Amino acid sequence: MPKKTEKYIPKNARKQWEGNAMAIRAIKENSMPCRQAAKTFKVPRSTLQRLLKHNGDPDQIVKTVLGRKTILGENLERQIVEYILTMEAKFYGLTRRDIRIMAYTLAVRNGLDHPFKKEIAGRSWLDAFLRRHKKIISLRRPTGTSFARALGFNSENASRFYDNLEKGYNSHNFPPHRIFNCGNE
Repeated sequence: MPKKTEKYIPKNARKQWEGNAMAIRAIKENSMPCRQAAKTFKVPRSTLQRLLKHNGDPDQIVKTVLGRKTILGENLERQIVEYILTMEAKFYGLTRRDIRIMAYTLAVRNGLDHPFKKEIAGRSWLDAFLRRHKKIISLRRPTGTSFARALGFNSENASRFYDNLEKGYNSHNFPPHRIFNCGNE
């Protein structure tokens, strides 16, 4: 009888079986063999065999990340994300090139092996970085914010504006249908 080949599973659908931890626990407790656990919990046998090579709690084993490790590591990438968010909060947008140069500089200063050339990280590194952190950051073309506008928007000026607006409403008794929003843009 010919061996049945398993259907190809796309990368985005890999490692999404719910019975991984239960199957590993059942195998380690010697309550069932690997082949039976694979059928019972509907997890590929090759996946179970790979996960059984690790020692420790089955719940932690299942949480291992597939693929290569990042060049800079989780800690440095988290610092880059925090720096990007800090600069954005200060009205200074970073370009894609700025982030690529920053990645190269961090790799050199921390003595990490890296494939970066010409003193800048590659576009593919940046694309992968943005994909890994897409829930937190997204880069767009920065637009200039005037210094006066950035400094002018503070709680004191905002409260002064609403105080003046309330005085104007109270002194002239405008009905609601006579109030218009006329921006200068």
